[in-house]
Amino acid sequence: MRSDFETTSLHRISQLPLDADAEIFRQYPSFKLGVTRSVRHYAELLLPLVKRLIASDSKHANWILTAPAITARTPAAANLLCWELFRRCQRERDLRTREITLIDIRHDSESTTSIDWKDPTRSQDYSKLDYADRVTEREKFSRRLADNAEFRERPVLFVNDICVTGAQQHAMQRYFERAEAAYVHWLYVIDVDQEIGRSNPEIEWQINFTPFEDLLRMMSREQVQFTSKCVQRLMNLSIAELVQVLRALNAERRTRLLDLVEMNGFQNLDGFQEQMALLRSYGPKGIHAGDDGLV
Repeated sequence: MRSDFETTSLHRISQLPLDADAEIFRQYPSFKLGVTRSVRHYAELLLPLVKRLIASDSKHANWILTAPAITARTPAAANLLCWELFRRCQRERDLRTREITLIDIRHDSESTTSIDWKDPTRSQDYSKLDYADRVTEREKFSRRLADNAEFRERPVLFVNDICVTGAQQHAMQRYFERAEAAYVHWLYVIDVDQEIGRSNPEIEWQINFTPFEDLLRMMSREQVQFTSKCVQRLMNLSIAELVQVLRALNAERRTRLLDLVEMNGFQNLDGFQEQMALLRSYGPKGIHAGDDGLV
C-alpha cells in the first residue's frame, strides 16, 4: 500500500482569518445536520473530482467508495455524502466500465456502552476537542473497527466532510494498511492546512455552527436525515428550544429522533434526564402524541 497520503478537496483553508461568508461554507452547517438539499449540493460539486480520480487510474477497475464508520446506527454527514455520491456514480455513463462498490465500515460491536468518547465530563462535540484529545479518541475509535477482507488490494476512495488536524485520517490510514488496501485517496469537502488545524482545532466548530433560528427553520421546512451532529445539537438545546423543535416535527420524525437518542446512549449520561423525559412525552404513547408537527 502506498504510504503517502493523496488528498483532494473542494476547498482548502490555508490562512486565517477565515472568511465564513465564502460560498463554499454557506450550506455546510445544514449539510452537517443532514439537510438533504445540502448533501446533494456537495455531492454535485464532488462528483467531477470522483470521476477524474477514478479515470486517472488505469491499473484498477474495481474501486471502493467508503466513509467514516457509523456509530450507533446514526450516520454522519460524510456517510450521507458518500451514499449520494455512490448513487450518482451508478448513473454516470463515464464510469460504467469501472466497478465501484459501496462499503460501510462497521464496528466490532454496536453496543452503546462502547461509545466511550461520549464522556459527560467533557464536551461531546468532537469539533470542540483539541488535537491531543482528537488523537486519543480516534485511536480508541479505530480499534473498534471490524476487519473487512474486501479492501484487500483494491483502491479506496474515502469520502469525508473535513480534515482539520489529520487525526482521523491517520487512524484510518492504519486501518487500511492492516486491510492491505491497494491505496487510499482521501476526498474532502474542506481540507485545513495541518499547522492551522492543529493550532486552531475550534475552526471546525466555527464552520459547523448553526444559530437556533436557522436550526428551527431547517427542522420545520427541510427534508432532514438526523445525523450524529444533529442529534447531538438537539440534545444540547435548552428545554424551551427543544420544545419548539419537537412541535415542528411530525410524529414519525419525533419517534425517529427518540430512537437515535436512545441508541446513542443519552439516557445513560448525566445532565440529559429532562431532555429524555421531554422526548418520551412526545413519543408514540406520550402526552403530546397527537400533536402533529409541520414536517
